[in-house]
Amino acid sequence: MYRLKKICSGSFDVSNIDLETTLSVYNFSFWFNGSEGIIVLDEEKPVVAVIDTRGLYEIYSDKDIDCEEYSDLLSWSIGLDEDYSEFHNLARNDPLLGSFVEHYSGWRVRSTSLWWGLVIGVCQQNNSFIEGWRTLYKIVNVYNRRVLMDGREVLLPPTPRNVISRSELLRRTGLAYRYETVIRIAQFIVQKRIPSEEYLLDLSSSDVEEILKGIKGIGPYTARLALILALRKYDQPPVDRWLKKIVSKVYGVDEKRVESFWREKWRDWSGLASLALTITLDAEPLRKALARIERGELTPIHEPDKLSPLNMWRYF
Repeated sequence: MYRLKKICSGSFDVSNIDLETTLSVYNFSFWFNGSEGIIVLDEEKPVVAVIDTRGLYEIYSDKDIDCEEYSDLLSWSIGLDEDYSEFHNLARNDPLLGSFVEHYSGWRVRSTSLWWGLVIGVCQQNNSFIEGWRTLYKIVNVYNRRVLMDGREVLLPPTPRNVISRSELLRRTGLAYRYETVIRIAQFIVQKRIPSEEYLLDLSSSDVEEILKGIKGIGPYTARLALILALRKYDQPPVDRWLKKIVSKVYGVDEKRVESFWREKWRDWSGLASLALTITLDAEPLRKALARIERGELTPIHEPDKLSPLNMWRYF
C-alpha cells in the first residue's frame, strides 16, 4: 500500500460552479461522501486530491511534485474555468434540457483519465445505467487498490498494469464479453499504442475518435463518451438507442437523422447535451424515460429510494 503525504493545499473560488453537483454526478461513495470528493490526478504515481464542496483542497503524493501543475490539473478536472454559457443559451427554451440548465447551471463534467473514461464506456455497452455502474464498482473493489493518506485508506481505480498483471480478477466483475475489450485497452495504453492525453487534446475530436476505434471493441459510443469524460471534448455526441428513441419522439425526427439533428441543434455541445439528458431523466430505462417526458418531469427526481446519476454515491 502506498503511503501518501500531503504535498500542497489551497482553495479555489467556486462561486461560479456548483461543486456539490459536480462531485456527486456519476460517483461512488468511496470518492464522494456528500461534502468531500476524491479526485485521482495520476493513477500510476499516484497523485490524489481531496476537495470539499467549498473549494478547499489538499493534494497527496509519495514523491515531491509540482504543486502548481497539479493544482491546475485539479482545477481542469472539475471544469472550474470552463464556460458553459453557450450551451445554456442553446438549452434555455429546449423542451428536454431547458429545466435542467435552469436548475443545474453550475454543474460541470468531472473528468477522468483516458484509461478510466474508456473503461466507463465499456461498462455501459449494452447495459442499463445500474448494471453498467455496478460493474465498474466491482472492478474497483475486486482490485482493491488502496493508498493511505493522513491515516485514512482511499480506494483507487486499478491501473492498466494492475489489470494486465491480474487479468483473472476481471472475470469476477460481470464484464462478460467486455472483458477482452478492457484487457485490450490496458495493453494499448501500457504499450503506448495510444498517444498521450496531452497529444490527443490538440487533435480534433473526430481524429481522436478514429484513434480510439482502433482498439477492437471500441465503437463510436464508447470513444465519444471517453472524449467527454477524459478530454473535455463535447462536440461528438454518444448516440445509442435510448437517445435515438427519445429525440425521435420529442422532436419528431426520423431515428436515422437523430445524430445529424442533434449535432445541428447543439453544435459543439452535442456530447455534453447527451450526457446532461441522462442526468435530467435519471438515466431511466427507455419506457420510463418516455413516460416521464409525457408527464413533463424534466429535472432529476430527488427521492431517497431512487437510484440516479445524482445520488448513486449513496448506494455504491
